[in-house]
Amino acid sequence: MPKFQSHTPRHRAQTPFRLTRTAILATVAGAMILGSVAPAQAAPTTAPQPLLTTQSASGKAAAIASAAKNQLGVSQDCTALVTKALRAAGIKHHGWPVSYLKLGTRVSAAQAKPGDLVYYADGGMGFAHIAVYIGGGKAVHGGWNGNQTVIQTVNVGSGPVYIRVR
Repeated sequence: MPKFQSHTPRHRAQTPFRLTRTAILATVAGAMILGSVAPAQAAPTTAPQPLLTTQSASGKAAAIASAAKNQLGVSQDCTALVTKALRAAGIKHHGWPVSYLKLGTRVSAAQAKPGDLVYYADGGMGFAHIAVYIGGGKAVHGGWNGNQTVIQTVNVGSGPVYIRVR
């Protein structure tokens, strides 16, 4: 049976049991499963693509959404993705997914705009998760399918909580 190998750090609280259980589930199911959605403990193993750093009249939200899209394909977890996207808008913050809630105001799904952050108490693997909303019911997620950064539906896990960054 192939062993699960990650080239990026795992969640601090994630025990070897969880890695083994995840590897077994992935092998038995024969399907791609979500990677870790926990904060990064070191830099990603592949160099990130360039981030946009310009801000237009649409402000921070446009810079955040564009910077998140520029990271597609980068191997990283969710907090690394959002930290880099925020940095492009001049915001310095990195922490556990729940810590991003304090960066703005909650808005409803109907009010959500590209560049809003999306928080999940459970991103689908038993861990909190953070992503960047890009509109049309889609979000840029880090830590998916073996720790990749991808565009997927915004409706995953426990369901989205939208945060409009101040």
